[in-house]
Amino acid sequence: MSILAQRQAVVVGVDGSERAMRAAVWAAAVAQRKSVPLRVAHVLPSPGYHYSEAALLFQNEFAQEVEKSAHEILDRAERHVKSAFPDVTVSCSTHPGPAGPALAGLSAHAEMVVVGSTGAGALETLVTGSTVMQVVNRAHCPVTVFRSEAPSPVPDHRPVVVGVDGSELSSLAITTAVEFATFFEVPLLAVHGWGAGDLSERPAALPMVNWAVVEEEQSVLMAENLAGWREKCPDLQLTTVVEQANPAELILEYARDAQLVVVGSHGHNRLAGAFLGSTSQNLLHHVACPITICRRVS
Repeated sequence: MSILAQRQAVVVGVDGSERAMRAAVWAAAVAQRKSVPLRVAHVLPSPGYHYSEAALLFQNEFAQEVEKSAHEILDRAERHVKSAFPDVTVSCSTHPGPAGPALAGLSAHAEMVVVGSTGAGALETLVTGSTVMQVVNRAHCPVTVFRSEAPSPVPDHRPVVVGVDGSELSSLAITTAVEFATFFEVPLLAVHGWGAGDLSERPAALPMVNWAVVEEEQSVLMAENLAGWREKCPDLQLTTVVEQANPAELILEYARDAQLVVVGSHGHNRLAGAFLGSTSQNLLHHVACPITICRRVS
């Protein structure tokens, strides 16, 4: 039984790229461990709207080619998945674009949505460069952006890193990370970076702060956020890191040796590309391993 509420499937978006195929295999590993089906989705290009009568025949031929290509991509993805995990239940489907809203729609009945990214420092994936941001910003479940150069995309012995900040979304990230670490029997590293906060704008007040007390309070925050997990998961190898540092930079430091980073996102701006919180957006651009972002969508 999953620690999180059971959802219908793990969804992975594929576009025919090698990165997407590797993401599909990773998603299949997660689906198998969670005992849920894998849903492989391919999003078709958005249709055009202004065509002359002379262009109609060409448009029909183009649509047929797009449909044929889509099924070839899905067939190849299913072969990749089945070669690694023959027992996982796989379904394939096509959906009208744009890709971001389409995959976000599928998330309403998903345990997790997985999308492939072209690599650190870039967010080009599936159809357009904004797809990842649109999916993460709109999804109803955790979204994993798959970015990994490991020889095998299948989860291995390396630890999972989770960012902790005391918020509700951080609690969701911890639950997600504990579940993954427990299922795959790997260590979990909980990381909390803290700084001067609002006092950074009032440097004259900094010498009056008892930093030893602040550090103790931050350690208590970490302990409170992880309370109960050692009892619930006695076999979990859990390590904590509490340091005075920029949260994103601290997570990036420990992510170098990790197979997955899990964070909550606190963005409130609904403008595309600005919805993610600063820490999660920084990590999304720079972390070299897969990253799962947890949001609570109302």
